[in-house]
Amino acid sequence: MKKLWSLSLIAFSLAVLALSLSPRVARAADAESEKLASLGKALRYTLKTTGPASSIETGGAAILVKAPLPAVRKLVTSYGNYKTFISSFDQSRVLAKRKGTSEVYLQVPILNGAAHIWTVADMSPPTKDGADEVISGRYKRGNVSDFRARWRLRAVDEHHTILKLELFVDPKLPFPPSVVTAQLVRAADRAVTAVRNRAQADAPASARPSTTAAAAPGASPGAAASAPAAASSGAVPAAQAGEQRRAGTAPVPTQESVSELPPAEDDSVRRYKDMARR
Repeated sequence: MKKLWSLSLIAFSLAVLALSLSPRVARAADAESEKLASLGKALRYTLKTTGPASSIETGGAAILVKAPLPAVRKLVTSYGNYKTFISSFDQSRVLAKRKGTSEVYLQVPILNGAAHIWTVADMSPPTKDGADEVISGRYKRGNVSDFRARWRLRAVDEHHTILKLELFVDPKLPFPPSVVTAQLVRAADRAVTAVRNRAQADAPASARPSTTAAAAPGASPGAAASAPAAASSGAVPAAQAGEQRRAGTAPVPTQESVSELPPAEDDSVRRYKDMARR
């Protein structure tokens, strides 16, 4: 009986100790989410580029999204819709899908629209990496020397997700590495912020932020509320398509016309190189 009492006392003490430590462990595990929540915007960072190495650093950004991980994942993997809500892309299209991998065409304006860089990349299905889900993009062809993208998603709880994007592009242009890295960091920031804004706009009312960040100063609540509806109805993509036609940007390739994609060094790249030599 005395031995049984001692064992019960030990078990009780261990339970009390576990309860006292668990909040500290949770706080340590969620230190990143607390930091991002207090920041209220994307946290920018850079990483040394490896595999292979490059003098251009990888640009990254992390943000806290007030939406469940499945909702965030759905937006991240909607590659063909990037052009409708991520300002960094003026063209995006899924060319093919094979065993969960998507072959994606992406086009990005540079030099204030004077030139465009484009790439076809394979985007992998989500895979587990510890507590993270990882979606990686690898270069196949384009008018750049290399392209890599890595999305990271981690569920903080059932209503909050940490989202990260790490980007690397090696353009065939005479830019200093530091200038390219700065552009990559800004592009990653814009991308994670755009996903956050769309995910939170689509989230149930109970999970949305208390303030309406999407409403412009002086705009009526009705105008802000109608923005997601207009985007879902196709009005926004239609308007952007009209702007792209007026601007003369390259047409979106179809799966059948992949062989007709721009050559590795198009006219806009050659024009910039000529200017650089002068």
